[in-house]
Amino acid sequence: MYFNEIDSKNFIKSLDKNGIAIFKNFLSNSFIDKIKKKVPKFLNNPRLIKTPSNVAAIRKNNLKNNNHYWLPKKYHKFYISNQYKQPTGEIRQKLKKNILKYGYKTYSKYTNSVEFKDPLINFPEIQKIVFDEKLQIIAKKFLKSEPHLGYVAIRCHFKNNLPNIDFNLFHTDGRNKIKKKDNKLLKVLVPFHLKKKEKIEFNIIGLKRNKINDKDYYKYQYSKKSELPTYLKKEIIAPKVHTKDILFFDPDNFLHKAKKPNKLRIMLYIVFVKKNNYMIPKTKKIKIKKNFFSLLTSKQKRFAKFLCQIK
Repeated sequence: MYFNEIDSKNFIKSLDKNGIAIFKNFLSNSFIDKIKKKVPKFLNNPRLIKTPSNVAAIRKNNLKNNNHYWLPKKYHKFYISNQYKQPTGEIRQKLKKNILKYGYKTYSKYTNSVEFKDPLINFPEIQKIVFDEKLQIIAKKFLKSEPHLGYVAIRCHFKNNLPNIDFNLFHTDGRNKIKKKDNKLLKVLVPFHLKKKEKIEFNIIGLKRNKINDKDYYKYQYSKKSELPTYLKKEIIAPKVHTKDILFFDPDNFLHKAKKPNKLRIMLYIVFVKKNNYMIPKTKKIKIKKNFFSLLTSKQKRFAKFLCQIK
């Protein structure tokens, strides 16, 4: 599960068995510090933030969600529904933009997380890791295909008194899309907020999708640990991922979650996909500067094939 160097064979075995693999000490302290110092300033600039969901409004109005289009219809009757058991992206109640101008210490009382706009432009430092060819070697082995960048984001998660939602509940990402081989993907998490002895607030159930019956797989989407059956609870893994480490995992075949943080959490997300993956239409909206793209190797250019080049 833990690796200090490229060992693609055993790395892939770990991903297939437990859904997770960790590169230890992959990053430098100076790289982490650069991102960590920029984030608070950027959080207080509304122009750099995507409008987040208004989680406080959901709780106040007790808004229901009965449109589970992301679940096969035959499993709707097994799904235990409430207003929090859904992907954050499907929550239509957005935070009013005028609240953002008061800074993140205010708007963090209304939402659990925010995502920055145009991460490759506003955080050019991350290009170093996003385009690292060592990561692409792993992705190619896992996907059994030429990898492409499908998604990249820097997201901040807040300490607050709001309910657990989306990221904080056990779920898988693909659900009804994973039956198509082209939709297989690999996700990487890079933490920037951890102190030396702290570990990432991530849990994964080390039981692959094909070992969970369909009814349970859909019934326990977006569930708390206390709601899970015993056989799933026994398989929960809390990996020891520390600062400078990076975490690879299979988000479609293994239930996973991130606990609510006890301080500001800063996380880089990178998703590797195949060329016909369902994410590609959104990938085409990810911006990269032409002058940087021109400096990439031919392999890296293929990896960044679907990105939107700007001046």
